[in-house]
Amino acid sequence: MEPPGKNKKISILIADDDENISKLISMECEEEGYSVDVVSDGQQAILKLRNNNLYSLAILDWDMPMMSGYDVCKMLREKGAKIPILMVTAKDEIDDRVKALDAGADDYLCKPFNIRELLARVRSLVRRSIGDTSEKNILKFENITLNKEEHRCIISDKEIHLTVREFALLAALMDQPNQVFPRGQLIQKVWGDDYFGDESVVDTYIKYLRSKIKKSGEDELIKTIRGVGFSLRKDQ
Repeated sequence: MEPPGKNKKISILIADDDENISKLISMECEEEGYSVDVVSDGQQAILKLRNNNLYSLAILDWDMPMMSGYDVCKMLREKGAKIPILMVTAKDEIDDRVKALDAGADDYLCKPFNIRELLARVRSLVRRSIGDTSEKNILKFENITLNKEEHRCIISDKEIHLTVREFALLAALMDQPNQVFPRGQLIQKVWGDDYFGDESVVDTYIKYLRSKIKKSGEDELIKTIRGVGFSLRKDQ
């Protein structure tokens, strides 16, 4: 599949103090057709990302001078920034992954990484970022409303923050309520054909969605259909 950058210049920000890694990622992304800016510390990243409409994706190293990628991610989310964030780091413990995702990162890749896998994740996040304007933009189910164009989720009249992955997963379920989706089908819809990882990632993001829906006061709507997959439905 031809990356979005081949048809239209998509801008990506890379923030990493390791010059060799940032050069490698930059060269490969530019080869894919993306426009790339590179900074070497977290404060520069914040300055670049203050206007988040400039970029369709930020690739952040966790350990950087001045301000860590984790802190950059957390600050952006606290300010309501919707830009997809890919965290690239040598931290490979599960607690670190959970911490990064809870801070608002949309994806997480451990160093050393395979450049083909990184580019696949970049393509997937960029596709989710630019969206498809031909699709129906407003989805509703019970007290949940998704505005796909504005990337907004309203539950019981309260707006909640969803990462790009969480949003895409909920949109896939809301687009066809009551249908049962196997994990593989959700992987294809949300992560794309280029995804290399384990299907258990679906269970992780279902857990995140259930937690956020519950905190908003809505009933449990995402059902596990044992041995098959997941479905969005209301108990009769």
